[in-house]
Amino acid sequence: MKKISVFGATGSVGINTLNLLLLNKNLFKVVALTAYNDYKKLAKYAKLLNCNYAVIGNKKYYQSLKNELNGTKVNIIAGEEGLIEVAQLKTDIVVSAIVGIAGLKPTFETLGKTKVLAIANKESIISAGSFLLNAANKTKTNLLPLDSEHNAIFQIFKNEKREYIKDITLTASGGPFWKRHSTNFKKVTIKEALTHPNWKMGKKISVDSATMVNKVLETLEASILFNINIEKINILIHPSSIVHGIINYIDGTSHMIASLPDMKLPINYALNWPKRSSSCVKNLDLQKIQHLSFYKPDYNKFPSLKLKNIICNSKYKKSNIIVLNASNEVAVEYFLKNKIPFIDIVKNINKTIKLFKHINIKSINDVINVDKQARELVANIIEKRI
Repeated sequence: MKKISVFGATGSVGINTLNLLLLNKNLFKVVALTAYNDYKKLAKYAKLLNCNYAVIGNKKYYQSLKNELNGTKVNIIAGEEGLIEVAQLKTDIVVSAIVGIAGLKPTFETLGKTKVLAIANKESIISAGSFLLNAANKTKTNLLPLDSEHNAIFQIFKNEKREYIKDITLTASGGPFWKRHSTNFKKVTIKEALTHPNWKMGKKISVDSATMVNKVLETLEASILFNINIEKINILIHPSSIVHGIINYIDGTSHMIASLPDMKLPINYALNWPKRSSSCVKNLDLQKIQHLSFYKPDYNKFPSLKLKNIICNSKYKKSNIIVLNASNEVAVEYFLKNKIPFIDIVKNINKTIKLFKHINIKSINDVINVDKQARELVANIIEKRI
């Protein structure tokens, strides 16, 4: 049996992973599950999967989790130190699905202790990708991306020589506002921003999809993961989310991965890699689909897409990327608390990148410090202290 831990077990990626594990209890032994606030859901799956450890990030829910798991043999831990503790346990697979920069430290701690790091925590890659990849190589940890787009590119990329690749295309659904006129963006509600047409996701990533900041982050992530120049990674709007990633070759041919939009597919691929195993998701019925539509992104309608060019033209690319990621997280939090309008998310990201005193990133401490300073700066901008 493969030993597996799931970090961020109560989020959308985490729950999809746990449901797959429930279908394959004879193949996997769950070592640890973690969550930040949702102790009830954490306790539910800890019991169902008979895991060894349950970690609640928010210490105020420690006793509540303990009460929920009373009478079981599950070891209960709380706080960041608890997360670091279970990250150091020996496993075959770790699914890193914690949302935001909070996933950085535990993700790093798993390297060398697990054989496969299946990563959905794009913020770790965005902010500290070069350090993460170098550490993974040194510790012989296989890193597999869980985002549908990057997982698709990974499946194609692993058997190809880089010199044959012309460029990469990541598809984007366009989010909930692809057909909405930009003049109406001032009236976007939180509920509307959270209603994605194709995917069931957490709040933060749903808002990122609505602003299309997620596609900029995914472009940067792909550049880091596959060591491809950012300029060679394109974005194409594909509303049905059937085609997830395309690699174009110098000889005029293209390879793509297509499937129904279901996160269980890339997760199932990672859980069984390097082999494949049947999943509960059906293959495409092309006769029913009949046609696939693709469109050029509208950079005026979605100004977030221009952030890619800002990064490309920057002298301090790594610093800019960290500031982009950090300021976006904070701005999204403000939007979800109804403190700023939807259109101000990207405006505040731009202001933060412009005003930040960027540096050369030479260490993980630099990453953490720049992230912290960027969060403080964007909060001050939003609160009009600057």
